[in-house]
Amino acid sequence: MSSGISEAIREAGVVGAGGAGFPTHVKASSRVDTVVANGSECEPLLYSDQKMMEKYPREILAGLELMMQATGAAKGVVALKGVYTEAVAGFEALLPSHPDVRLLKLGSFYPSGDEQSIVYEATGRIVPEGGIPLDVGVVVDNVETLFNVRRAMSGIPVTDRTVTVGGEVWNPGVYRFPIGTPVAEALAAAGGPKIENPAVIDGGPMMGRISKGIDGVVRKTTSGLLVIPDDDWFIVRRTLQPNMEMLRTVSMCCQCRECTDLCPRYQLGHDLEPHKVMRAIITRSDLPPSQITQAHICCLCGICEIIACPLQLSPRNIFAMVKKELAAKGVKNPHHRRPDKVRFAYPYTKIPKENALARTGLSKYAAHLHWVTSTRSVLRVELLLSQHIGAPSQPVVKAGAVVNKGDLVARIPQDKLSANLHASISGTVAAVTADRIVIEA
Repeated sequence: MSSGISEAIREAGVVGAGGAGFPTHVKASSRVDTVVANGSECEPLLYSDQKMMEKYPREILAGLELMMQATGAAKGVVALKGVYTEAVAGFEALLPSHPDVRLLKLGSFYPSGDEQSIVYEATGRIVPEGGIPLDVGVVVDNVETLFNVRRAMSGIPVTDRTVTVGGEVWNPGVYRFPIGTPVAEALAAAGGPKIENPAVIDGGPMMGRISKGIDGVVRKTTSGLLVIPDDDWFIVRRTLQPNMEMLRTVSMCCQCRECTDLCPRYQLGHDLEPHKVMRAIITRSDLPPSQITQAHICCLCGICEIIACPLQLSPRNIFAMVKKELAAKGVKNPHHRRPDKVRFAYPYTKIPKENALARTGLSKYAAHLHWVTSTRSVLRVELLLSQHIGAPSQPVVKAGAVVNKGDLVARIPQDKLSANLHASISGTVAAVTADRIVIEA
């Protein structure tokens, strides 16, 4: 039966909805003792998971039980913020019929949704440096992922995505869109931008991807679309050119080590000390080598940039550049130590979510948003072939083909880590290019 669950998830094209899009069928094929439903949603200004948990607790629990069955896990944990009172009440009403699942009420801190942080909070185990929860017998799945797992067992593929549309739009809210919906159409559903020169954050402000203008499409991993003026201080800071980032680092870093003291990976016991990586950049020295290669185990959460550094430097952006340079040189991650305990200051360095939002300067966009349960209708979608970790999906349709919503349009390449892709609207395949399939209703 466990292999049947994994195969159904594979066929449905389920990927991690809360992060980089790791294909879920691979997790379902593993053997662990605990599965965690991640409903922490620690990114400020995002409400998608909260609304999904309020509306679909029964389906999420069913998806959790299916992942437990697939992996052989005896224990399940639903982890969400205690302040999500409506969602908490919904799960508490259902848990008596799920004796193998417990509820974990998290504090409202950032980055509580980071899978390594949530593993420690839920189990007391510390994921090794450069490792994943599977290394300590745990699978972590976002709550929308588990909703999709439940649907997969009914033969329903992933075609829609819950998205928070906020910021400078007229009707901010939580919407359901077909995957591949152009960002411009998604914003139009929320009344359109209120400003002339918008930047759009795909995801949350701390880790989301920023683009100038309203190009792009909704992906399986798109949790939010936040419209911010492109000349806002926050956007300017996040999109600083790499050469300027490097010049500011070399000329200004005072080695105060605030970035290290607030680093969630460091506090989990990992040997990641961002100030030392910055020191290596300043001195142009790679001795000892560990000073540079520590960048491999950074999770790019942005605390160092947005909260810790008193000079508004960005170790996060420097580390992203260093990671690319190390990859180009073929230098793999040498850090794999298994900490046996967190650092003493761990419980005292959790960043309240409201404080993180305040430091972005975007607090004015926080609001109680309305929830649109029905999927919006669109006339054109662009399905990216690469919207998950691994190889791009391989098209199985050609231009001119007529497809129905849910039809397979691209499959997993043989012997590759990837995910199936399905038509998110019914219509005609208008184009098949190197990176996407375009369908018009």
